[in-house]
Amino acid sequence: MRKHIWRNVVFCLGLSALAPTIAQAAPSGVQWRTQHTYIVKRGDTLWGIAGHFLVHPWQWPQIWHKNPYIKNPNLIYPGDRIVLRYGTNGQPELSLESPFRSGTSGVVELRPKMSQEAVPSISTGEVMPFLGSPGVIASKKAFAQLPYLAAAAQQRPAYTAGNTLYAVGLEHAPVGARYQVVALGPELFRGGSKHALGYALEDLGEIVVTHSGPHAAVEVSNARKEINLGERLIPIHKAAAPHFFPSAPTHPVNGHIIAQLDGYPELMVGQVVIVDQGETEGLHPGNILQIQRAGAETTNAVTGKPFALPPQKIGDVMIFRDFPTVSYAVITTATHGIRVGDQVSSPEPTDLGAGK
Repeated sequence: MRKHIWRNVVFCLGLSALAPTIAQAAPSGVQWRTQHTYIVKRGDTLWGIAGHFLVHPWQWPQIWHKNPYIKNPNLIYPGDRIVLRYGTNGQPELSLESPFRSGTSGVVELRPKMSQEAVPSISTGEVMPFLGSPGVIASKKAFAQLPYLAAAAQQRPAYTAGNTLYAVGLEHAPVGARYQVVALGPELFRGGSKHALGYALEDLGEIVVTHSGPHAAVEVSNARKEINLGERLIPIHKAAAPHFFPSAPTHPVNGHIIAQLDGYPELMVGQVVIVDQGETEGLHPGNILQIQRAGAETTNAVTGKPFALPPQKIGDVMIFRDFPTVSYAVITTATHGIRVGDQVSSPEPTDLGAGK
């Protein structure tokens, strides 16, 4: 437990504490802090940098001067200087000054070979294990059509790293190809309904192809959980380090947290959840959703009748992997323990954040 507490403390260090807002005209709903300049440092995140200027880091695209719909955070490196200025219309805006840019031509000069990597969106250690995770599958029928582990020369109760197995469905897989071993996880339903969204896939481990053919030989390279014959296989695609630009969804979103990826009774900052909204609802990696809990029911002091309290905001999540009907999200702020069943929605423009 101590390990998880410290992990969450380290993650929270990238998020700035609330500060007074700037008493200047600002784009509608944007809440400013007092800082006017910031030099990007090694170890920074986009979320943390945005937090130096804004109460709501996800509003950064609204006031980013060079490109209000910037999609490429690779433009921001340690040593760059973020500056708050006021445009010709008197509105505050953020712009970038870089020692690696030449004049006003917009040409980016070559950086030294040993230069720093671009600033990531958030602490990637929390989400990296899930970027390559198997995700979801539409149906049991689709799951049954996946390649599978068919046989072993030596029967065992379970198989671990170093064991050789034989697979069906990898006839054209080249030697060295890597696959995840997956089991069918729980069925996912839209919050508060029986509308099925698919099945979560459970990650059991990895195998590597050692001999191709109708009965391909594979070796277990990693066993995160117990692996048995009959388990299904999906290809592993090498993923680059993630870069997400925190932003609000372009369309109203209303949904629920429908699953978690660990066994904790309550979830905290840095942990991963599944929400019942995805590409179909216009969600994209980097979108921020606020978490709300349905209000408790109490009694009207005058009438004595039931009185439903309004929903209470208890945190935020950032989408980092989307599918047609669901998305993976990481909890970025929390004032209470987050639970499966909590509501998620588009952030309110005038919302003062979970820290208030």
